[in-house]
Amino acid sequence: MKSSMCGALATLALAAMLSATACAGAHGAGSPGASDSGIKGRTMVDGGCPVVREQSPCPDRPLRARLTITSGDPERTVAETTSDSEGHFRVSLPPGTYVVRPANLTGAVTPIAQPVSVTVTSGRFTTIVIPFDSGIR
Repeated sequence: MKSSMCGALATLALAAMLSATACAGAHGAGSPGASDSGIKGRTMVDGGCPVVREQSPCPDRPLRARLTITSGDPERTVAETTSDSEGHFRVSLPPGTYVVRPANLTGAVTPIAQPVSVTVTSGRFTTIVIPFDSGIR
């Protein structure tokens, strides 16, 4: 009796595992999910040159920054990430409307950036550039 009960439990566990695997496979390419959509982009800071001349341009440069992503309620964080040394970031998110709240990593007042609203659609990553202001004029 004990052996047949263990066998029945093992069979039930195997059936549950196979069922879960089959359901996971059903969310293939045709179904929207967080892994096939989201936000990607760069965080950039202005060159910080007091006077820009045509002969000596002052291009924007990448900035490593912390990004907090909220949805609906600004107090409800759905994701956080840090852009890399080249300013690149990529966050998987389900379709919806989000606000990206950037912050510099030093904790200083500048450089500073404003929140950016972004809409994520199914099956694609929305590309944005987050401009930071160096505060130098």
